[in-house]
Amino acid sequence: MKTDLNIVPENLLVEADKKDIDATIQKMIEKSKDDMQIMCSETYECSRFLSSAKNRTEALSEQGFFKRHFNNLIGKNDKIRNDILENQTNALYAAQTMINQTMKQCVMNRDLALHINQRVSDLYLELKSEQIDISEEVLENRKALMAFYNSYLEDIEDHNERISDLEEFNKSTCPDCKYELKSWQIVCPKCGKIHPLKNEKGNNQKYLEGLSEAIRNDYEVLGCSWSKEAENTASLMKKIDIIAQLGKIPNYTDEIKDDVYNLIKNCSDNEFQIAIVGVMKAGKSFLMNALIGEEIASVEVNPETAALTKFRSSNHFYVKVRFQTEKEWEKLKKSVSESKGSGEKSFKHILATDEFKEKELKWVNHEELYIECENVDDLRENVKKYTSSSEMDHLLAAEVEVGIEKSIFDMPNEVVFVDTPGLEDPVKYRSEITKHYLKNADAVLVAVKTEPFTAKTNSIVTEVLDYTSAKKTYIVATQKDIKNSEDCEKVISLWIDQLVAARRYKDKKAARSRIVLTSAKMALLLKKWCKLDEEERNNIEIFSDDDFNDCESYVKKVLKKRTYDMDGIQDNEQDMETILNDAGIDGLKKKLYRNLILKHRELKENNIIVSKKELVIVLNNMCKHAIEEQEKLISLAKEETETIALKLEQAVAEKELKDKENQKMRDSLNKIVNMMDSMKRGI
Repeated sequence: MKTDLNIVPENLLVEADKKDIDATIQKMIEKSKDDMQIMCSETYECSRFLSSAKNRTEALSEQGFFKRHFNNLIGKNDKIRNDILENQTNALYAAQTMINQTMKQCVMNRDLALHINQRVSDLYLELKSEQIDISEEVLENRKALMAFYNSYLEDIEDHNERISDLEEFNKSTCPDCKYELKSWQIVCPKCGKIHPLKNEKGNNQKYLEGLSEAIRNDYEVLGCSWSKEAENTASLMKKIDIIAQLGKIPNYTDEIKDDVYNLIKNCSDNEFQIAIVGVMKAGKSFLMNALIGEEIASVEVNPETAALTKFRSSNHFYVKVRFQTEKEWEKLKKSVSESKGSGEKSFKHILATDEFKEKELKWVNHEELYIECENVDDLRENVKKYTSSSEMDHLLAAEVEVGIEKSIFDMPNEVVFVDTPGLEDPVKYRSEITKHYLKNADAVLVAVKTEPFTAKTNSIVTEVLDYTSAKKTYIVATQKDIKNSEDCEKVISLWIDQLVAARRYKDKKAARSRIVLTSAKMALLLKKWCKLDEEERNNIEIFSDDDFNDCESYVKKVLKKRTYDMDGIQDNEQDMETILNDAGIDGLKKKLYRNLILKHRELKENNIIVSKKELVIVLNNMCKHAIEEQEKLISLAKEETETIALKLEQAVAEKELKDKENQKMRDSLNKIVNMMDSMKRGI
């Protein structure tokens, strides 16, 4: 609209009324400009009011326009309402102004709508014109996105491969200590860490935790504080034993288990044990007494005794006896029953007597017996009671320890000489005791008569060297007094040739350094003779005629004299030195002191180290064998599984083929049936 409606000129109105009406109309327009329905209604009513022929006041009253709209807007402003209702000019002007303002608002809304529509059309055309370019750009972007996505997938795949490689690498090393693990190791053998990547849900968690704890713990074994090496070895062996039993390793036999326990025991006891083993009637007890310097060990020892007799230095004389436990006794009796001995003096015969059965009830499982002795004679009698064949009690003793005053037997507290049962014992159990001690002894003296090796002698020497090492063994040739020096050297030469030929020693010099010629009985008799006074020498109960004749003959042979005054021999130092050197006991003592006793702690530690290395090799072989056996079983199981899977796959394929053939047959049958039905209907 270019011009406004002007039926009632503005100059007909009072200026104050005009302002009030204009302000009121403006408020009404502002309130309703967003609602086109109200605006159209107001315009329609105002138009009817202007065109009415009736009196303006009546029309105004009938229309109710101002009553509805003005009252809603102005509320209690009675002045404006009355002015409009009473003044016809004002009413006409108000209606006219209402129409004009409404139309202006409509025009404005229309123009705005047209403008917006035009703008939308322009934008649409612009977008339409750019659509091809946008489509091409979108296509390029899509291609770029696809290329990026494919690259992303490749990166993800590569990343997954690297993660997989990294996981496999991490599985090969312990996450804590970085120790290299084998494929089957879930628990680190070094630090005990349970590998999280290898610990699948199917694993026995309780077993793994027990294994981890066993590896991580440092087990303390009492008595090992004397040596750090002993502490570490005992802890390691204890750990190995726990792990082996925890894992129920099938190759962890009783023999290996005993070796482990023996090494632990050896570590927990600082005793340096020198075991003495001998061929029958080789003078083993005489040798022991000669080393002690006093006749304490019984020379009447029953070759069937199962007792070990230990001799050590002490501040006083004593005898300590440990008796057979019920378990040990049952093993011994079983072994006796399987032996061949059957004479009146045999162990088998003695076991059946009523007298021995009483002894059995008394001493088996008896608490350890400790007897303090007043002097050498008292000590000798108590030692005889539990080691001599003349006493029945000795058969029930498992171990006898003899304490000798240092004034007689001066040795370090840790050094112990151990007299063992014979290796040729017909009762297997007692031979096993000796073998057991040979394995754990720190040094071994083998008493052998000075004569060419018999088959039995050779067997015993070989067996000793099998159970211990040549470096720890000394072969003591006894009873050299029954031969002259030339014959003795010939015998020793034969021994050396046999030992070197059997590769027990690398050469003759090494073999000779381990052989000592002795005459223990002559050394003891000579020293005993020198201690006796004239009256005692003439007492045949103290020094028998046979002993005197043997001693005199030996002295004359060594000194190469036809006669010799035995009464004054103790005063002739040179003769005494010559005779004692020939007897060889002092030389043996010096050799033992120099090579063993003075270095007993160092040697014991070295023996523990060697024993540990040897046992570790055995344990490694045991574990390798067990692993190989398990891998074979797994491989066989895998092959069987693959075979079964292949057969199952073939069976499924055959079943599918049969199903197809059956379906074809059913289809053919259905067709025939249908054809028959058709023929029937045709008939």
